[in-house]
Amino acid sequence: MISKIALLRGFGVLRLLAMLLAALPLLVLPILGTIWIWLSDHRTLWLTAMGICAVSGYALHLLGSLLERSRTGSLQAGKSRRVEPHATSADPNWSPRDGACWDKVEEFAQRTSPKDWNTTDVQRIAQLGRDTLEVVARHYKPEAEKPLLELTIPHALLIIERASRELRADIVRTIPFSHQLTMGFLLRINRWREMAQEYEKLYRLGRAVFSPYSALFHEVRRNLGNSIAGYGLDNVKAWLLREYVRKVGFYAIELYSEKLLLSDADPVAFVTSASRQDINRTVEQSDLSSTSEPLRILILGRANVGKSSLINALFGRLQVVTDALPGTTQAMRAYRLERDGRDQALILDAPGCDTDLLPLKALRRAVLDADLILWVAAANRADRQPDREQLDRIRTWYAEHPSRSLPPLVVVLTYIDQLRPVREWQPPYDLSNPDDPKAASIAEAVQTVSRDLNIPLDLTIPVCLAQGRLYNVEDTLAAVILELQDESEKARFLRCLEARKGEEFWGNVKQQLKTTGRMLGSILR
Repeated sequence: MISKIALLRGFGVLRLLAMLLAALPLLVLPILGTIWIWLSDHRTLWLTAMGICAVSGYALHLLGSLLERSRTGSLQAGKSRRVEPHATSADPNWSPRDGACWDKVEEFAQRTSPKDWNTTDVQRIAQLGRDTLEVVARHYKPEAEKPLLELTIPHALLIIERASRELRADIVRTIPFSHQLTMGFLLRINRWREMAQEYEKLYRLGRAVFSPYSALFHEVRRNLGNSIAGYGLDNVKAWLLREYVRKVGFYAIELYSEKLLLSDADPVAFVTSASRQDINRTVEQSDLSSTSEPLRILILGRANVGKSSLINALFGRLQVVTDALPGTTQAMRAYRLERDGRDQALILDAPGCDTDLLPLKALRRAVLDADLILWVAAANRADRQPDREQLDRIRTWYAEHPSRSLPPLVVVLTYIDQLRPVREWQPPYDLSNPDDPKAASIAEAVQTVSRDLNIPLDLTIPVCLAQGRLYNVEDTLAAVILELQDESEKARFLRCLEARKGEEFWGNVKQQLKTTGRMLGSILR
């Protein structure tokens, strides 16, 4: 109370009176207008206009409701697709399994209605949160009797911490003067609201006694207005409830996907052990100039299909040594692609998959550590069954890791200059509308390889790597790799997250054993 008086004195009583006098005409204008209407002969006209406006507004409200129901019916019938705007959406770095779980959360959110969930009932809102957690937990732990309990205490506390931090930031950013509001002030506002509702009932009763004619119009207007406002308020409540479900579902997916790190560090900000070993084995230099994980581009294919030649053509300055002998690459080799003095990518050249130089275990490890796979196949070879078997094996390996995402897979079709007619070579060729035999042969080969290897047609790129005949590498193939950068970075994120998860687990075990040893040592002393 003393602080309020001091604040008033600091502002100045005379200044406060001056402001009130300046605003007095505007404050009394509605009161005087009401008195004038009441005393004049315009009272009936004013009440009639008020009724017409109320009925017209209600008619527009009904029209909007009918249109809304029509759109909803079209959506359910599959005739149109209307996306409800919302603030919480899926993380683009989630794996396909996480995306499938988010679809379940979104479906549950769309079924959530204020009719079923009272927004003023704290227990019901808590139950809605638990039901959302149940949806997510059942997705990841379908075999568990009580899936909600299948989480670690540190991760549960971490989710509470992050959700509270985000909620605090949203409140401070969006609610005016929220940094000054106290819990006591909010309780006082609630008491004032309840008191105002009681006095409003007395006012309406008195008006009905002294002026029934006016009270009738006011009640009609009030009911129509409340109907419109109530409909809009229900929409707002529905939106808030669905956002609540999405927010809870988002963090539940982060929790139950078992890849949530206990630290806030970016998984990509650290070089993994696999990349560190590959970088240290490169012939250019052995020092580690990169502080973040580079993209890993894996070049695979059968022996003597042009893998090393592709590296020379696509990343020319790496200068991979090639010759005409089959199986030139004797072991997995890494080449550093640098830009502005920093590692941007590791190009991994592998021996032929159909040779003994690349054991199945080493191939599996290389595939699971890749962010982009370029599968090189020769257009002049008809036996593509070995290629298909290896590609199916790669898909199976990633299917065994639901927390990972299959990296982009591009087939590079080489030796297209050897297709019939062999002696003809006059690029460029329009494969969409082949107007000569060579273009028709290349287009047919691309379609056949795409079908045989189960690779999308737009990810089957024909190239020529022969000396003096370099074609379709720097333009088409490089452009496709650039378009797939986001998917490659997603694959890198999930790969690094899995690696960091393992490092964090063993790091925590090591620290816990040290702490336990010190405690036992102090007890035994």
